[in-house]
Amino acid sequence: MDPSDQYCAAPLENDMFEWHFTIRGAEGTDFEGGIYHGRILLPAEYPYKPPHIVFLTPSGRFETNTKVCLSFSAFHPELWQPAWGIRLILEALISFLPTPGDGAIGALDYKPEERKTLAKKSQSFCCSSCGGSIAKLLPKLDQTKNKSSSSAANNNNNKSGNGSSSSSSSVFSKEIAELQRLQQEREGGKMQQKVKVGGDTDTDTDTDTDTTTTKEEKEDTTTSTTIVDDDDDNKADVAIAIAIAATTENSNSDDTTDNANANANVDDDAATAEDSNTTTTIAATAAVVVVEEEEEEPAAAVAIQFPKLYNLLLNMAIFLMVCICVLLWNKYMDLSRELKELRATLFLENKLMNTAASVAAASATASEEL
Repeated sequence: MDPSDQYCAAPLENDMFEWHFTIRGAEGTDFEGGIYHGRILLPAEYPYKPPHIVFLTPSGRFETNTKVCLSFSAFHPELWQPAWGIRLILEALISFLPTPGDGAIGALDYKPEERKTLAKKSQSFCCSSCGGSIAKLLPKLDQTKNKSSSSAANNNNNKSGNGSSSSSSSVFSKEIAELQRLQQEREGGKMQQKVKVGGDTDTDTDTDTDTTTTKEEKEDTTTSTTIVDDDDDNKADVAIAIAIAATTENSNSDDTTDNANANANVDDDAATAEDSNTTTTIAATAAVVVVEEEEEEPAAAVAIQFPKLYNLLLNMAIFLMVCICVLLWNKYMDLSRELKELRATLFLENKLMNTAASVAAASATASEEL
């Protein structure tokens, strides 16, 4: 690994699959001045499978002693590439510190003041496995290098407008940017689904359109949602029909208002157009939500049918076992009956032989006496 004053990592002496890392917080962020320590747990199949990442130092961004969910961790093996190494993981961790948690496993969203306080406290953190203070593990900062890199990073951040860390190297900048995008898509999408399930579906709509919505349009959307909830069998068809009906009604209402108020102001016409667009957007959103629920139904149906199939196979196996036991018992009874008959036959033969021998002996004795 190339030397760097921003991070370091090394495996334990007694376990090559457990690495301890130390990283610095990126300059210009809430984590500036912080020194964070953690573990990288490599699987036996590494580098073909991603590692687990555990933070030991409180940072306000990741939970401690918890396997965190990141786009380059074992929680997303489908995104892992064998070409990635420990250096990319460390630089990605530095860049992921200022990003939002999005409700991922092991993610935290502390306030900036709390994160700055934890950054100061992190400098005195000690690791029992590494032998003392973690601040001694990192090399001293190169001030000239940091000034040049920070100025260049600030220019890049001002151009891009995002909150990514300035410590990302140009070698891995593309990979880290892609990892951040994938992390936001995966975990951010889960957060939106949780919000929808919780009932807060109005967070994505604009406040302006909500204020301009009339009472009649709210009643229409309420009735449409109740119809979609009642008809579970034809949700997608009903939602599409609602969207088409809403669009048709809005177009008709626009025509009537234009004919009736030909001399109205331009502002009133613009407000009417905004209201119609709002209604169409709400209906289309309801249709999309219903279609998403319809796509999830086959998986639920399979999950329901699987126990039935399992119970059927189990009953068939029990029936076959009972049949086999009955056949074995009948075979045992037949063999025992044949054995008894054979023993009776041998007993009779022995008795007859003994009788014949006694008769022969008696006749021989009688002949000798004569």
